[in-house]
Amino acid sequence: MRSDARGGAVLAGLAALLVAGCESAKHDESNLPPPSIISGSVQLASGCAQQAQPARRPAEPSVAAEPGNPRQLVAGWLENQSPDRVGITVALSHDGGASWSRSPLPGLLTCDGGRYIHASDPWVSIGGDGIIYVAALGTQAPTSTGTPHDIVVTVSRDHGISWETPVVLESATAPPAQPDKEAILADPRRPGTAYAVWVTYQVTAGVEPSVDRVMFARTKDGGHTWSTPSPIYSGNDEAQENQLLMTAGGVLVDVFVEGSSLPGTPHPPPLPVKIRVIRSTDQGQTWSAPIDATQFTYTNAVDPGTGSQLRFFGQDITAASVGNALYVAWFEDHTEFSSILVARSEDAGLHWRAPQVVVREKAEAFLPTLAVAGDGTVGLLWYDFRHFTPKSSTLTTDVWFSSSRDRGLHWTEKHAAGPFDLRSAPAVRFGPFLGDYMGLCGLPDGFGAVFIQAKPQSRNGPTDAFFSHIHS
Repeated sequence: MRSDARGGAVLAGLAALLVAGCESAKHDESNLPPPSIISGSVQLASGCAQQAQPARRPAEPSVAAEPGNPRQLVAGWLENQSPDRVGITVALSHDGGASWSRSPLPGLLTCDGGRYIHASDPWVSIGGDGIIYVAALGTQAPTSTGTPHDIVVTVSRDHGISWETPVVLESATAPPAQPDKEAILADPRRPGTAYAVWVTYQVTAGVEPSVDRVMFARTKDGGHTWSTPSPIYSGNDEAQENQLLMTAGGVLVDVFVEGSSLPGTPHPPPLPVKIRVIRSTDQGQTWSAPIDATQFTYTNAVDPGTGSQLRFFGQDITAASVGNALYVAWFEDHTEFSSILVARSEDAGLHWRAPQVVVREKAEAFLPTLAVAGDGTVGLLWYDFRHFTPKSSTLTTDVWFSSSRDRGLHWTEKHAAGPFDLRSAPAVRFGPFLGDYMGLCGLPDGFGAVFIQAKPQSRNGPTDAFFSHIHS
């Protein structure tokens, strides 16, 4: 699946699609109401507070609303510190996002009596019964045989007042195996039922892993116990960014991106990858063969001023559902243009319509995030560099939002936040880090968005987490 004739055919097909669909988005430089900062200081356990960094560094947020009670919101993000003395921060709102309280997720880090020196990949979900689930990837201290990693889930049954001891769903040591990138979904119709999905890589010391299998577990008792993890898909290649959706007809859907490998190097050769879905009609006990939603060319974002690597990859896909309709979105950054596209299924993932262009800019656009509001409006959040000035010392970055009231056929775009300097965000492997995803959830009257901005928008450190209530 590397640079070959097939990759050229994909590019040619995309170019034709862009010509046909580039007028589908209506541009509007007007601003949405300014977002509010919801990150900041937190009360740490005494063992963690002794060595904590005073400046906050939030990244990679997730957000969810309680079904039937959208005034109850939960957001989670990682604090991106080394050494890690915060882990995962959980923020709670009981008034639809007007005010927030926040605290570290307890019981994870060793300084708080837990097992992990680092916690990452937070994903939150709330059931119709009000139970909050927070999934995370915990990393233990390295040993002579390797580094242990756990997929864990922590539960609150009282709207975040207290949290139970984290439950380990899977534990593995790299090498020879490493779990990664989990997601969780509380069943909106079945009290006490939730589903978790992640990947487990085959790991060889000194080699970048590129073969994994998708794993799944389920709870029916509100997170007290979980089923034994079971593999639900393996293509003997790399599947990533698994996300779970539940349709109105009760079909559980796992959406993921799959390729021969998903490289993290700048300017990869044309690499055709697929967004695929697998379906379960029995709450995850059995799964269908994979169904292709779309195919696209995997690309990576780079700093337009320096050409250096940025941590935004073609694997950063997103998915959302409403009724029996499913939506998936992705980005592609090419030499002459950048685009974000959305594909739609009307029958719970069995068949997919041709992708629709939502964003087409000369500047790079990246990290799309989808959700659907209560009235069926589809929302898309992303970052781009359209206001960057060549040779500038700052990498001017903005947050944008586009909405569609006709199931993704036509879109109206508005400025959501920014500008900020992406170069001022904390650097990790592959460049400045805002996260491999951001949070967007549907509300009856619009959307709840949680995203990261760096200086000069941030106030509590190099980055802050921001919340915006976007009305549809």
